[in-house]
This record gives sequence, structure tokens and C-alpha cells, in this order.
Amino acid sequence: MKLPFSLIVSTFALNVSAQSPLPIDQLPSWAQTSWNALAIKESLEVSTRLNPFVWRGDFDGDGQSDLVLFVMNTKTKKEGIAFLLRAGSKVKILGAGKLFGNGGDDFSWVDIWFVEDRGTLQSSYYDKHVRLSVDGLIVAKEGSASALIYFQSGKPKWQQQGD
Repeated sequence: MKLPFSLIVSTFALNVSAQSPLPIDQLPSWAQTSWNALAIKESLEVSTRLNPFVWRGDFDGDGQSDLVLFVMNTKTKKEGIAFLLRAGSKVKILGAGKLFGNGGDDFSWVDIWFVEDRGTLQSSYYDKHVRLSVDGLIVAKEGSASALIYFQSGKPKWQQQGD
């Protein structure tokens, strides 16, 4: 019995479908190196719950692109944010079991996040207004709380923007 050519091709196509690259494989090599060391040391994995799971910006103001990843602690399942700062391969983890600002130690409440460009004026009902000298990161719970995360003198800062 001969099988129709179209059946053979469609069966072959189903079995040879392309696999998506792992999230870490989509990062530049400098970030992969930094991430691999961090992931083992801190028991972290990239979380793809948010899309995109990674943002690019100059978060430390050195003129080089840095990355920020949404992550999860594999032991506690708490989510957070890892800043991979290109200069000196520095890394800052916020959440994922580490307390930070009003966000606490678990950022599983975040359902929106995006980069805010340097130079923008950020208003807050609770804190002083901030004109960003570096790129910042907005984290938010739709219809609820939001905050700006930015670096000042090498340290991450939290500015509550809404409740």
C-alpha cells in the first residue's frame, strides 16, 4: 500500500517542528555568563510568566545596555527581578526572597512591567518627584499598585506611584 506524498510530508513536518530556544539562550553572551553564575548561587530560574521576560536599558548610567530579567527562586517559588548590569558584571536581585521597597520579597503580584526612559519626570503622591538620570523600571499590578525602580549612586530605589 502506497501512502500519499502529502501525508508523508505532513507527518514528517509534525515530527521535525522547531523547538523554541530557552530564555537564557536568547540573551547576549555577557549576560549568559553573568546569569549562569547567579542562577546557581541564588537558586534562580528565568520566569516567562511575564511577556517579555527581559528588558534592556541603561539602568546604572554607564552608557552600556544592561538587562533586567523576571526571575523565580527555585526553592521558595518567590518571584523577583534580577538586574544584570554590564559594567563589572554586577547583579542586583530584588524580590525572589529578598525584601525590597513596598514590593516585599515576592513580586508575584506584578503583572505589568516596562522600562521608563531616562530624563522623564516621575510623579508620586507619596514621595518627591524624580527626574530619571538613568533608565528605570515600572512594576505594576493592573488596577492597583505601581512603583518605579531606579538606581541612584549604584543602589536600587523604590518610588511608590500608586495603590
